[in-house]
Amino acid sequence: MAKPALIRHINQARVLRLLKEHGTLSRAELARFLNLNRSTLTLVTAELLARELITEAGAPFITQATGRPGTGLKLNAEGAFFFGAEIGAERLHLVLINLEGSITHRRTAKLKSNEPDAVCRDLVGLVQAVWRDQLKGSARLQGIGVAVSALVNAQGVIRVAPTFGWDRVDLKGILQPKLDFPVFIENDAKSAALAELSFGKRVGQSDICLLFLDVGVGAGVIVDRKIFRGSDGLAGEIGHLTLHPAQNRRGEGKGVLETQLGRDTLLAAYRRAGGEAETVDAFMRDLRSEYPLAKKTVKAWGEWLTLAIRNLADLFNPRLVVLAGTLAELFPFVEGDVRRRLAERRFPTVENLEITVSAFGKDSSALGGAALVYDRIFSVPNVDFLEDLAKSD
Repeated sequence: MAKPALIRHINQARVLRLLKEHGTLSRAELARFLNLNRSTLTLVTAELLARELITEAGAPFITQATGRPGTGLKLNAEGAFFFGAEIGAERLHLVLINLEGSITHRRTAKLKSNEPDAVCRDLVGLVQAVWRDQLKGSARLQGIGVAVSALVNAQGVIRVAPTFGWDRVDLKGILQPKLDFPVFIENDAKSAALAELSFGKRVGQSDICLLFLDVGVGAGVIVDRKIFRGSDGLAGEIGHLTLHPAQNRRGEGKGVLETQLGRDTLLAAYRRAGGEAETVDAFMRDLRSEYPLAKKTVKAWGEWLTLAIRNLADLFNPRLVVLAGTLAELFPFVEGDVRRRLAERRFPTVENLEITVSAFGKDSSALGGAALVYDRIFSVPNVDFLEDLAKSD
C-alpha cells in the first residue's frame, strides 16, 4: 500500500506542475484535471499555501466546469528561488530564478584561474554575494545547479575537461561542503537542453536535441522529457565522433568534429584566409559587414554544422534541434545552405526536422543548471508509485 506521505507528495507535485503550465486554475479545475475529490484537493492545496509555494490569485473568476465563481490559485513567484551557474572557458556566469522560472538576477565574473579549487572558491564567493544581496540569506533558496564544459559522470565528478585540463575532479565534493544548500553538477550541453525543456515555449515537446557550439562541441539529448545520460552519464559527446579511420588516435584531447566546428578553429581559419578578427564578436561584425573572407569562412563552417546535425538526426530522430552556445548566432548566415543540404539528402530522419537557435543566449547553460534544482519541485519521487497507488485502491 502506498504511504500517505508519498501520495501527498505526488499530488502536490502534480498541482505545482499544472499551475506552472496553465498559470491560474481554480480548485475545481485542479480537482478535475487530477481526478481528485474536493476534500483531497483542499488538503493538498492547503499545505502548498502554508508553505507559500502557491497563492490565491485575487478576484474570483468563473470556472468553466461549474459556471460558478471560483478562487484562482497560482504559483507564488517568491515562494522559492534557485541558482544556476555556468563554468565556461573564460567566465563564471550565475543566474537566480524564482518559482515562476523567471530570471531575477544575473552576474558574471571573469575566470581568473583554471585550477579546480580556485574556480570553486570564486564561484562560492559569487553565489554567497548574490544570496546575501538579493535574497538576504533566505531559506527559500532551494539549491544550485552548476553546468560545466566537461564530461560529467552520474556522481557529479568531472571525468575529463580538456578546456581546463581537468581529470577526475570531484566538483560536487569540493563545492558542497562550502554551501548550505544542495549542489548539482551537469555538462553544459545537457544543461542547456534541460533549459529548453523546462523554460522554453514548447508545450508538449518531449524529444529535443541541443547542439552546443562554443570552444568545444557537445550535444544534450532529451528523450521522453528526460535527459539522456547514458550508462555513466557521459552521453552526448558528438564533438568526439571519429569520422574517418585515419583520424582514430589515442590520447584524444579535442574531438575530430569539434576541431572543425569549435570557436578557436573558426577564428584560426579566418585569420589564415586573411581576416583579422581575434574574437567571435569581431568575426560577427565582419559577417554583418559582408566581408567576403568572413562569408567564405562561415560557409565552410556551415558544411561541418550540417554534418553534425545529420548525425544527431540519424542517431536520435528528434523533431527539434536547438543550437546554443557562442557560435549559435552564426546560424542565420548559413541557414539556407544547411537546410538545402539536408533537403538534398532525401533521408527520412531529416524530413520533418525543425532547427532553431536557443532564445536564452548566454544564459542557456546557467539556466539549465538552475533547472536541475527547479524541476525537482515539480517532479514525483523516482519510484514505481503508480503500482503502489493501484494496490491501495
